[in-house]
Amino acid sequence: MTCSACHQGLPTDARFCPACGTPAAPGAERPVPAAAPVLPLPEDKRKPVTVLFCDMVGSTALSGALDPETLRTVTLRWFGLMSAEIEARGGTPEKFIGDAVMAVFGVPHVHEDDARRALAAALGIREALERFNAELEQSLGLRIGVRIGVNTGQVVAGSDATARQALVSGETVNVAARLEQNAGPGEILIGPQTLSAAGPTVSVEEAGPLALKGKADRVPAYRLLALGADDPELLRRFDVAFVGRRAELARLAEEAEAARRGARLLHLAGEAGTGKTRLVREWRSRVSGSGRPVHGAGRCRDYGDHGSLAPLAEAVRTILAEAPRSADGHQDDAALGVLAAGLLDDGTPNVPLEEMCAALAAVLARTARTCRPVLLLDDWHWAPPLLVRAVELLHSRLGEAPVLIVCVGRPGGAAPPATAIPLRLEGLDREESARLAAELTGAPDAPVAARLLDRAEGNPLYLEQLLLPADDTPALPGDELPPTLQALLGARIGALNPAERFVLDIACVVGREFDPVELARLAATAPGTTAPPDGEEPPTVVPVLQRLRRRRLVEPVGTGPRGPYRFAGGLVQEVAYASLSKRAKAERHEQASRLPSVTAAGDAAVGGHLERACRLRAALGLVDDRTALLRARAATALGRAGAQAVARSDLTWADSLLGRSVELAEPDAPGAVTALRRLGEVRVALGRTEEGAALLRRVVTEGAAPVEAAHARLALAVQDPGAALASVARAVLPVFEAAGDRVGQARARLRLGQQRQSTGRHQEADRELVRALDQAVAAGAEPERAAALGAVGVSLWRGPEPVAAAIHRCRALLTAHGSGRPTVGVTLNCPLAVLLALDDRPGEAHAALGEAARLAAELAYAEAGVFLPVFRATVTALAGRRAEALGLLAGADAEAERLGAGGMRVAIALEAGRLLLDEGRVPEAAERLLPAARADALARADTVDLAGLRARLAAADGRGEEALAAADEAVATAALSDSPLLRATAALDRARVLASLGAPARAGAEARRAEEHFSDKGHLPGVRAARTLPVGLVAVQARTTTTEKAS
Repeated sequence: MTCSACHQGLPTDARFCPACGTPAAPGAERPVPAAAPVLPLPEDKRKPVTVLFCDMVGSTALSGALDPETLRTVTLRWFGLMSAEIEARGGTPEKFIGDAVMAVFGVPHVHEDDARRALAAALGIREALERFNAELEQSLGLRIGVRIGVNTGQVVAGSDATARQALVSGETVNVAARLEQNAGPGEILIGPQTLSAAGPTVSVEEAGPLALKGKADRVPAYRLLALGADDPELLRRFDVAFVGRRAELARLAEEAEAARRGARLLHLAGEAGTGKTRLVREWRSRVSGSGRPVHGAGRCRDYGDHGSLAPLAEAVRTILAEAPRSADGHQDDAALGVLAAGLLDDGTPNVPLEEMCAALAAVLARTARTCRPVLLLDDWHWAPPLLVRAVELLHSRLGEAPVLIVCVGRPGGAAPPATAIPLRLEGLDREESARLAAELTGAPDAPVAARLLDRAEGNPLYLEQLLLPADDTPALPGDELPPTLQALLGARIGALNPAERFVLDIACVVGREFDPVELARLAATAPGTTAPPDGEEPPTVVPVLQRLRRRRLVEPVGTGPRGPYRFAGGLVQEVAYASLSKRAKAERHEQASRLPSVTAAGDAAVGGHLERACRLRAALGLVDDRTALLRARAATALGRAGAQAVARSDLTWADSLLGRSVELAEPDAPGAVTALRRLGEVRVALGRTEEGAALLRRVVTEGAAPVEAAHARLALAVQDPGAALASVARAVLPVFEAAGDRVGQARARLRLGQQRQSTGRHQEADRELVRALDQAVAAGAEPERAAALGAVGVSLWRGPEPVAAAIHRCRALLTAHGSGRPTVGVTLNCPLAVLLALDDRPGEAHAALGEAARLAAELAYAEAGVFLPVFRATVTALAGRRAEALGLLAGADAEAERLGAGGMRVAIALEAGRLLLDEGRVPEAAERLLPAARADALARADTVDLAGLRARLAAADGRGEEALAAADEAVATAALSDSPLLRATAALDRARVLASLGAPARAGAEARRAEEHFSDKGHLPGVRAARTLPVGLVAVQARTTTTEKAS
């Protein structure tokens, strides 16, 4: 058997379809049509609802025991009782079949407390059954039982109550039906989202995770025991410190003081969750002074069986019960009699309203002789007109009686009393929100995510609910809103008229900010509307936006009458968007991609709309030519946007854009290989080396165009320490030149320049790097510009340019290229810091490194954790703080190992080995240098460094001949370089070896040679190091010099 509406297979004993809720009537089966997938109707909406399934237990036995006519009478009475309990709480009995019912709370209108209403209805049904069973037992000698399941979540809801298909469908319906089937007689099982949405006053016991048919994972279930009052005092958290609201508290205190001189009526308005109840509670706790205040509170409700004046009655009863009696013991018995017969009895006037208000004013005025009455009427937005009029009359009758009336509610709904003084409650500011979040989490020192504060937008309830998933409530997928917020905001949106809702639905697809003219054009192209003739403006939507503004759902940006609008809150947009059907979203995203504001925002915005459109259509099963075209357009736009992000050095954004482009693009689509190659390069740059290299190998092996293959080959050569990088760069450079690919030329010349750096030929490298820089600038390629400049900076540091001139040129390059380019700031500030340290300017050096670190943090550079500590260690060692430098290098090495940066680990090992030797820690130095000694191909500078250090190790171990050979090798290899630093270091290492081997004269000569090289560069710490060799050597040098002068 299959469902007659959605054609899903049904269990043999099913009463309802578990997917859509349609009655599983035998014989109603019809064949599944072989047509295209059926889309939701345009008016279908996705909305949060609570579904209740109720089934009679033992109905088969009952039908055998009763005459059919009697059975029908019993069943109809039972249906009537269930319907009354459901409808009394705002629910809709959607399906009746046999002796079972399916009800929905949230259709046609969402209420913020739909989950509580459903639970109240479930308990009401059970109580009604007890009363009904008493009758049945007396008249027919039998009893019946029920089992109930309740679940909350998103459904697709239709608005046509006469349609033959279900009004709601979705997984929420399925789970509710399964919960009912698993409940025992008399039990009410509820799902976790229902428990969360209904609030903390629900009393349950765990029914254990249940294995529900059709669900892969077990579903937590709870057995409903009772439902506590929905008093805000119970539903809100008051266990955290009160934050902010100084001005509002002061204003309430002023009004309370003014009420001593005559009755005051105040209307406190604020959106749901802004903290009205908490503010009033805090104010009440702070009230002091002569004449003790007595507070009476009442709440307005939008459903129930109470009289229109019940909230006023609740407040008055509390005041009369708690107020001290007057000294003479006299009470206005006549006035109390009027109230007792109506207002205090059932919340009705009973007598003409004017007479009742006069009696109430008299009673409150007499009560005010011994205390200060304060009437608090909460949820005023649900106040019926009779209550509004009664409060207005009461205020006018009180005159000079010291009574304060405070009406607390949301904007919209019931109008404030005409004579009320308005007080508006807005959201918390950013700092206050962060403090409240810290209080709510119980971690005052823990940072709160900026995105969470952004989403909450100063609303304390939003903030509390958004923090819940990190606390003790069921985890929500992705960025899904907690059910409490979905219902709260959904109720506001659901109360809009069709025109307002239509405009809001279109706007939420466009984005947080939107243009009224563009919105009107989208509205005119919606299904069922007629587009205006070419050249004519569509009808304006501004009047509708102005109504939405009054409802505080949108707000204008700027002051122009036709200027842009935006959503008053991001969560409003989220909930409005979530309520749209996938079909509607797909259509509107496609239309939005052509809006002038979207195209002006660039390829990322266009591609984002197109991507959503094609993904939504695919989710509906629409794998057709239109979806394929949207997919191709989205991939192309996202690929272009990714390239632009790469050019602007925004690698994190580029990774997202290019990843989405590659996922959408067909392998043979134009631009697909380019996007794949760029994604590989970006992931390598972000430290995801293996992922990136795998993508680049795909480009090389899958027959890509020559230019793309050349880019991939070059990028892979950079990653492979064993590759002949320079030969690859020379091979691909003609390909780039022939294609006019400036980015490729910049990259190839950059690698050639770096190859010359690795051989120590810095002047040649500089010329190649300047050519690479010119190509990068012409192409607008920021990463290549930054890399070329950084390499130039390294040659300025290590090459023959004197320190003073090198600092001047480095700063000139920063001035010319660094403004607005954080990557350039990183790559130039690091070598600049070392140059400043060479010039004995450690403060400026650390300032340059600090700037580089700040910029690198903004860019999310994966390798910043390696190269920044290495540069900092170099600067620190030059200042003589070797132990600190060694600590920095250890941290850098651990990060380099994590990232797989083998080349950096060799450089770190050489630097650390030198520092350990300078500290006299010879065995540790030998151990630390092992990774460098095992490396296959070292740069010339590293070869010189390693040979000099090996010489010192051999000398320390008494292996003189080996030491001298290694030292000579270092000096000879350094001579092939134009780097004075490399030559000076090799000479100083040889001087140390000669000194330790007892050849002070030769050692002195070598030290003076090192000093000359250091001096040529302007390396002041090096000059001092060459002049201040170990004491024994200095003494020998001094004697030798004296002897030479004497002779």
